[in-house]
This record gives sequence, structure tokens and C-alpha cells, in this order.
Amino acid sequence: MPENSEPDSSTPGNSSTDASDPTSTPRPDEPSDAAPTSPTLTTDPPPSDSPTRAAPPPRRTPHVAWWVSRHTDVVFPRSTLLSALAVGVLGALCWRPADLGIGLTITGIAAVATVMWSAPDDFRRRLSPYWIAVMVGVVALLLVPTFRAAGWVTVFCLFAAVVASAALFVEARGIRGLWLASLSPFLAPFLAAVTAVRRPPRVARTGTRPSITLIAVVATTTIVLLVVFGALFASADATFGSLFKIQISTDAGPTIAAALFSGIFVAVVTLGGIALVSQGTDYPDRPRPTTPIWAWATPVGALFAMFLLFLGVQATAWFGGDDFVRRTADLTYSQYAVQGFWQLLIVGVLVIGVTVSAWHFVDADDARSRRAARILLGGLCIATLAVGASAIHRMTGYIHSYGMTEERIFGIFVELLVGIVIVGFLIAGARMSTVWLTKSIVVAGLFATVGFAAINPDQRIASYNIDRFETAGKLDTFYLGGLSADASGEFDRLPADLRACVDWRFARDHDAARSWRAFTFSRYTPPAQADRWYDEHCVRHVTHR
Repeated sequence: MPENSEPDSSTPGNSSTDASDPTSTPRPDEPSDAAPTSPTLTTDPPPSDSPTRAAPPPRRTPHVAWWVSRHTDVVFPRSTLLSALAVGVLGALCWRPADLGIGLTITGIAAVATVMWSAPDDFRRRLSPYWIAVMVGVVALLLVPTFRAAGWVTVFCLFAAVVASAALFVEARGIRGLWLASLSPFLAPFLAAVTAVRRPPRVARTGTRPSITLIAVVATTTIVLLVVFGALFASADATFGSLFKIQISTDAGPTIAAALFSGIFVAVVTLGGIALVSQGTDYPDRPRPTTPIWAWATPVGALFAMFLLFLGVQATAWFGGDDFVRRTADLTYSQYAVQGFWQLLIVGVLVIGVTVSAWHFVDADDARSRRAARILLGGLCIATLAVGASAIHRMTGYIHSYGMTEERIFGIFVELLVGIVIVGFLIAGARMSTVWLTKSIVVAGLFATVGFAAINPDQRIASYNIDRFETAGKLDTFYLGGLSADASGEFDRLPADLRACVDWRFARDHDAARSWRAFTFSRYTPPAQADRWYDEHCVRHVTHR
């Protein structure tokens, strides 16, 4: 209230108003010494002919600012802060960004378990059994670093675990849920920092004696400041360091810095996850769309027509074979196959965005809108599946000609993930309901990633390329030796001279002396002299990829 505003005489809780109101009835046991006053006449304001502006309707769609403000109102109990700090200490001991092994598994499982332990009981009750399925998949992905040595597989599994956890923590449902889930990993550190410093209001102390907590905070802050700045000064100036007889080992500096970074990062991520699940996320019912059907059907129909044209050209190239491609595109069939794979993969990803955006304007209560959605969006999704099949066909043809690599097998897997999402869209369109869609896609994608790690991609790559060598006599030993230890089980199939070439590359690129944090059950130690053996014979087996 501004300083020059008058108190509201109609407020029942205003003591001055109650005392001066002659119409109020005094209590029987309370004498009244106030002199009677004449009643104050009040008149209603004259009617106005101008229309009264209605109050704006409440915002129905939760936006990011609302969501952040809701979650920053959380006050963490001390036990929650201590549990996040304990996970941070564990991360400082067990995990380093460069060590992808058992340490990452231990730290990740501890962080996820702490978040779920701190979640409200209502959260687990409302989302059961969905949260159980997600947690089983996340733990399986976090076990991958312990059983797989391929760093690219570990990173992708860790990314999938973060995405699935974010979707669970914000209770992602529909377009808005996916939007918040995609932003939550970036907002979680901010939420953790804000909520960590928020404390409940305390009653002011009447005495002058400081609290034990305040004394501990002041003492800890003083010691940390003196140690940090004193160590910096001592390492910068030998004379200053000699005053305290401090000997700073330059080798310990990076180790301490890495441990501090790992511990702080893990603690912040854990606290951010707790902040996400602490309040929950409310998704109001979607308002009925008012956009006319033609407004969204026109661009979707035009895009659908272009898809049909593209598929017609693709069918001609498929049945025409290498001769047709040479005449029309002046390319070999293998060059033609690989030329558009990544573009078609991007097409599938973009169609997901187009479908989600168009669905927002579909009125499920209108028969014409439902019919248009099933024809146009359903046809677009079916055409996208056909385009995805074309992309996979292109890549498999290229793999047959030039061999399998990590990028090629990963591209095929991502195309399959896109197909899973598109199939989910088709089922949702047939039922005209998306209530279960987000959860189904999250669980299906989660366990598809677990399956991808379970097939051991690097071993599949080595097996395929060695099979190709046995039939066609072509092998890139330099690339084969660059694979992880997951592929080492296939090296025994090679002749001795080629095996030596592979071992030379493996010994050159893989450090045998690694920390225990990077331990994995998939290990391979090449012969002792492998890093010195290399001659022109290996060069002859480095083929074009």
C-alpha cells in the first residue's frame, strides 16, 4: 500500500474503524466510554454508461517464469541439503569428467536414489508404476559405463538417462510437459542455487549470545578464505611461502581442482533434481482450439504432397538400380545412398516438431477437425516412416560397400528412435488422445537405448567388418584398432600380421594406466611391444571408408 493511502474503512480487521463505527454492537462485558457520534451517510456511486472492463482471464498455460517461481518457493530441510552434500562428496571421490567407468555408475545411482528418496510420497503414489519403470531404465543406463568401454555409447546413455529423469521429475505430459522437460536440465542448477540459500523465517532471539550455527559458519568461512588465498600467495611468491614453510605441489593442483569441480557439480545436479520433484507441475486442461481447420491443414497438406513426390522419386531409384542413378544423378549407387541419409534423418526429426505443433490446433471434439487430422497428420506420419525406411536402406547399402562405423550404426539407431515416436503419434491420432503418449515414448525410448547398449555396438562393428574382410578381402585395420575394448573379442579372428596392426593402433590410442574410477569389465591389453610395431604392411590394409 502506498504511504499516502488512507486505511479502508470497510476492512473488518481494522481496529480504528471498529472503534469509531457507531453501528457496531459493543460486547456486554466491555464498557464503552466513547462519545456517540452522528452516523456517516454513504451513497453509492452514480451509474456509469461506459462499459466495465472485465478482469483478464487467468493464464491457462504454464510458462517458464511461472514454473521457476513455483519451484523457487521451496524451502529445503536441513536433511535434504546434507544428503545432497553427501552425494557431492561421493562425486568428488568417485567421478571425474574424463573417467567413464564404475565411478560414474556409483555417483549417478547415488544421485538418482537421493532425488527419489527426497520426493514427496504423493509424487511416487501418483506416478506409480511409471516412475518405477523409468527408474529401472535409468539405473540400467547408469550401469553401462561399468560394462561398456565405448565412450560414445556411455555418453549417449548418460544423455538418455538425464532426459528420461527430467521428463519424470517434471511429470511431462503433452507439449508443455516436453517443453519443460527439455529446459529443466538447464534450469535445475538455478533452482538448486536459489532453494539452497532459502531458509524458513526464524523468531528473533531476545538474548545477545550468538548461536552455535553462526559461530560455525563464521569460523568455516574464515578458514576457507585464509587457506585458499594463502595457498595462492604461497605458490605465487616463494618468500611469502617460506614464512609459513608451505610447500605446494604443482601436481596436486589439477587433482584438487578436478575433485572440487566434480563434487560441486554433482551436488548441484542432485539438489536441482530434488527441487524439480518437490513441488510437482500442474498442467491445466488445454483450451479448445479456435483456429479454423484450413489454417493448419493447408501447410500440413502441402508438406504431405511433397513427401509423396519424394517417395515416388525414391521408388524409381530403388527399382531402377545403379544404372538409373548413374544416368540421372551422375553418382554411383553407394554415393547416392549416403548422400541424403543425414538430411532424411533431420527430416524425420522436423516432422515430429511439425506434428506436435499442428496437433495443438486440432479440435478433438469436432468431427471435421478429427477427420482432417487423421488424413493429413496420419498420412504425414506414414510418409515419414517410409522416408525413414528409405534412409535406413540408403545407409545399409553404403555399409555394404564401405563397411560399418560408429557414426553409421548410431545414425540407424536414431532413425529407429524417430520411428518409435512417429508410431506413437499414429496411435494417438487414431485414439484422439495423448494422455499416455509422453510416458509411452519416454519408456520406449529409454529401454530402446538400453537395448542398443546391450548389443555392444563396437563389437558389432568389428564383427561386421571382419566378416566383410573374409568375403571381400577389404579391411581398415587403422579404424578397427581405434575401437574400444568392447571389440577386442573379435580381434582373434584376424591373421597374425593384421592383428599386429590393430594392436599397434589400440596401444597408441588407449592408456593402460587409468584410474580406478574408469574401471570397466570390458578390458583389453595388447602385447607389450604392440606400440612399436608398424610397417608398410599395415598401410596396405588401410582402405577408404
